[in-house]
Amino acid sequence: MSRAGRLLVVLVLILATIGLAQCGSSPEPTQAPEPTVAAAEPTAAAAEPTTAPAEPTGFGTIRVGTEAAFPPFEFKDEAGNIVGFDMDLLDAIAAEVGFEVEYVDTPFDGIFVALQTGDFDAVISAATIKPERAEIVDFSDPYFDAGLAVVVRTDSEYQSVDDLAGKPIGVQLGTTGDIEASTRYGDENVRRYDDVLLAFQALLTGDIEGIVNDLPVTKGYMANNPDSALRLIEGMLTTEQYGIAVNKGQPELLAAINEGLAAVRASGVYDEIYAEWITAAAEEEPAATSETDACSGASNLKDVVAVDEYTVRFDLCRPDPAIPYKMAFGAMAMHSPANLEQYGGGGELGTNPIGTGPYILKEWVRDDHLTLEANPNYWGEAALTPNLVMRPIVEGAARFLELQAGAVDVINNLGADDFPVAEADPNVQILSRPPLNIGYLWMNRDVEKFSDVNVRQAIGMCIDREAIVQAFYPPSSLVAEQFMPPGVLGYTEGLTWYERDVEAAKALLAEAGYGDGLDVTISLREVFRGYLPEPSKVAEAIQAQLAECGVNVTIDVIESGAFLDAAAAGDLEMGLLGWLADYPDPTNWLDFHFMGTGAGEQFGAPFQDVYDILAEAATYPDPAMRQPLYDQANALLKEYAIMVPIAHGGSAMAASALVEGMLASPLNSEIFSLVSKGDADTIIYAKNGDAISIDCTDETDGESFEVCTQIFEGLLGFAPGTTDVQAALATAWEPNEDATQWTFTLREGVTFGDGTPFNSDAVVLNMVRQWDPEHPLHVGRTGEFYYFTAFFGGFRGQ
Repeated sequence: MSRAGRLLVVLVLILATIGLAQCGSSPEPTQAPEPTVAAAEPTAAAAEPTTAPAEPTGFGTIRVGTEAAFPPFEFKDEAGNIVGFDMDLLDAIAAEVGFEVEYVDTPFDGIFVALQTGDFDAVISAATIKPERAEIVDFSDPYFDAGLAVVVRTDSEYQSVDDLAGKPIGVQLGTTGDIEASTRYGDENVRRYDDVLLAFQALLTGDIEGIVNDLPVTKGYMANNPDSALRLIEGMLTTEQYGIAVNKGQPELLAAINEGLAAVRASGVYDEIYAEWITAAAEEEPAATSETDACSGASNLKDVVAVDEYTVRFDLCRPDPAIPYKMAFGAMAMHSPANLEQYGGGGELGTNPIGTGPYILKEWVRDDHLTLEANPNYWGEAALTPNLVMRPIVEGAARFLELQAGAVDVINNLGADDFPVAEADPNVQILSRPPLNIGYLWMNRDVEKFSDVNVRQAIGMCIDREAIVQAFYPPSSLVAEQFMPPGVLGYTEGLTWYERDVEAAKALLAEAGYGDGLDVTISLREVFRGYLPEPSKVAEAIQAQLAECGVNVTIDVIESGAFLDAAAAGDLEMGLLGWLADYPDPTNWLDFHFMGTGAGEQFGAPFQDVYDILAEAATYPDPAMRQPLYDQANALLKEYAIMVPIAHGGSAMAASALVEGMLASPLNSEIFSLVSKGDADTIIYAKNGDAISIDCTDETDGESFEVCTQIFEGLLGFAPGTTDVQAALATAWEPNEDATQWTFTLREGVTFGDGTPFNSDAVVLNMVRQWDPEHPLHVGRTGEFYYFTAFFGGFRGQ
């Protein structure tokens, strides 16, 4: 079968493709398939038989496997029903013969094995009739003539299929196109993608020179994207036919399906189905985004509506009980609309911030100091200390020495070695944070060496996590067993990581073809974090541990901003990073990293089964319904070993004993307007490093957010020192019954630092600026707006 991916033949998928040519980055290819998971729960088909049922045949209801991700043959409509050419055809056959059909959406990689073992009675999934498949299952008479063709860019020089020899060729993973391209052009030249749509994107951006794909799907893509400048190379690589696969133990069912297929062809029903799904699709033109199809893409945000001057409503496509947490996070803070316009939403906006918060920016000398002064027009209680100076000091020991010397008043992240001294010093107070974080080693599975799960598992069981935590982390730290720490919703009780086993790791590497050694590069930034207090030392420890397993490690230290950008772009094969919780909900931990939104391409292509589980879990307000799904996701993350959880780092701030009002935040979002030191007019704070930008709508680093938290406010905020949501620029918020609509009542009489009034229009502009990639202010520093895509699933129209 040729799994040719998402042909954009219906409006829901046309919209995604319209934005394809506008994407600035190219997709990373998928190198190899991952383990197949069990079939998902059945999804009911939408179409009902169009003819009256025949007399019952005795089959009753048959279970039919399909992967609903291959339009126009099978895909899910907006209501989640499985629809398409194949469904209508089999429904018509069932009506002729007299049985019912229950469709089961399941990954294609294991669909024939599942059919062979009896999980299904039949499979209809645009499956090519192939001899090797026919050894384990039976096929019906062919119901669709297809074949493989090669598509290239219109301006390319290639005139024949042989002209592409030695060139990078794109395919969908595990398809007949994959097999044919590997045979014809050599496996070293094949770039594999989980979805053929990603291959088309790579072709348009020049990462590959051609695609081997099903002809009808390719023609449909070209018809629905007339501006894509693609052309077919003359001649077919292969001719193929699709058939309905049946369990070999059911010859009567096979005969009945063939009988029904013949009757459907003879009656003209087949031609009607073909005209609806194939002919009409090829003739259909792309449609513009409309209100009715706002939920067709990945974004969960349907609209932001200014109900009146001080009321804003967020309309969602799917329920989201975590909206209050998300709106309290710093990336959702409000900028002055006039200031956004002045700087065009980017450029110098990041050094000229204007918000509604208790402080305003006075001076910023990069890598030396940043000075904030109290906002004289602040709507709330004025800052207790008029001036706040933030000094970046990278080394933890150096920060502590400055505190002891009285040169600074507060420091972040007290070093592990300095805890005993600080505890014994009467002039110092320690302000502890709970370990609401994760430090981890990640691997990019789109990099060839890490496409093999054996390699990733070998790395996972070679690292001595306990030794690392004991050597480099504060006493209150925990050895991590999962991505999330214990005690939070989504943590799976009893699930532990792999025990260290050097011999087992060596065996897995040998099985993967690296018995003679494996060379890897671990990238990192030399920035102190609670989840990674000694980055280079931890990397060196891992380097020594992996050497015992035959893995040769090169350590690459990269500047912080460049490191984060490269990680998100998928340019790094392996690295040390971590996560400080933005809000206390599993969506902030798992969705952000493993759904391919907030973390970008850091881990490579998302695992579809993990993606689907997380997407479902996020829609339930009841924790009892969510936890079993997170248990599934956590088990899969261990199996796939896309990252190695190392530590939940205990961390602490330290301050002069004279400092009052300093509340360490478990979310690392301290509020300095509450801090004082006697009659002092200035508080000096030593932080881990300098900010990258003070437009935190388009940043992910903690140094930037420390500054933004003092200058900006969102509709909601976190109560100081807690994870509790409290009112900020909104005084009240309320969902509808199913949490698909959230209404916020805004605080009246608030102005931004430049005098611009805060109202519902300001909220709409701030949100749409992030949401809409076509908006003139959708600029930022990188234009990625990671947190927005993580919180809402994607941009408008994508």
